[in-house]
Amino acid sequence: MKNSSQELQIMGPENSSIYIDNEKVGESLIITRAGFPEIEMKPTKTIRVEKDGFNPESAEISSSFSLWFWGNILFLPAAPIGFFTDYYLGYHKTYNPKSVVINLLKENTNFKVQSKNPSHEKFNQRVLQDKDKLISVSYGNLTNVRMVKVDDSGKEIPNSEISFGGLLSPNKDAKIAAGRYLIQGTFEGDRFTKNARIRYTAKVAGQSIVDVPGGGVGVFCGTIDLEKKGTGIRFLHINEEDTVLFEGLMPRFDFLRRIATSNCNKVFNPQDLRK
Repeated sequence: MKNSSQELQIMGPENSSIYIDNEKVGESLIITRAGFPEIEMKPTKTIRVEKDGFNPESAEISSSFSLWFWGNILFLPAAPIGFFTDYYLGYHKTYNPKSVVINLLKENTNFKVQSKNPSHEKFNQRVLQDKDKLISVSYGNLTNVRMVKVDDSGKEIPNSEISFGGLLSPNKDAKIAAGRYLIQGTFEGDRFTKNARIRYTAKVAGQSIVDVPGGGVGVFCGTIDLEKKGTGIRFLHINEEDTVLFEGLMPRFDFLRRIATSNCNKVFNPQDLRK
């Protein structure tokens, strides 16, 4: 049973659960290859985002044949190879839409996510299986970043400061083991209007202790309190099993990390950058 290999991006708000046809597939932001199997005749899939204290929101995606698939005919006599390759890899189908953003939910204090079910348990088991894997982390909207490992009480462990490096990514990265970390930094980011770009820089640095899981990629995102000019720090994790694959010439973990970094503002407190 072959799936479409084209990727679907789904975004919800902070601490939200994301489902595809009632199966939990991630939290807050995911990049998935949850395609339409050839044996499955259903033309649509339902995306749902849930968060404690808010009404769930849903959207639908559909699959259709890609026009690029028929473009193989232009490359005769190699067309048969192109048709076969695209079909085998799943590129003959495309999603509509390819990106789903459901990050503004309506408040409902009575709603609570039903986390005690097989779908959540299956997702949690996958996360648990990755606890011994390294995770590739970076940071967005932060300057003067310092990161160090801490014990259960939050006390810094000597000689455990993390060195960020990397020349190919716009934000420096590091590969670390799962564990508890203290990260410090100052928010600095842009807000674009119709007429100008506004640069916001916090006057007060912030810090946060984060329990970093294993596997996949993670980004430390900066937020700002415009009244107090203070920095907030959040953690965004994209967990998936095939982070060692390649996306073009870029390692897949770098590809995923760039996507996560570019969406910090949309996942965490979108209103923070509004005047």
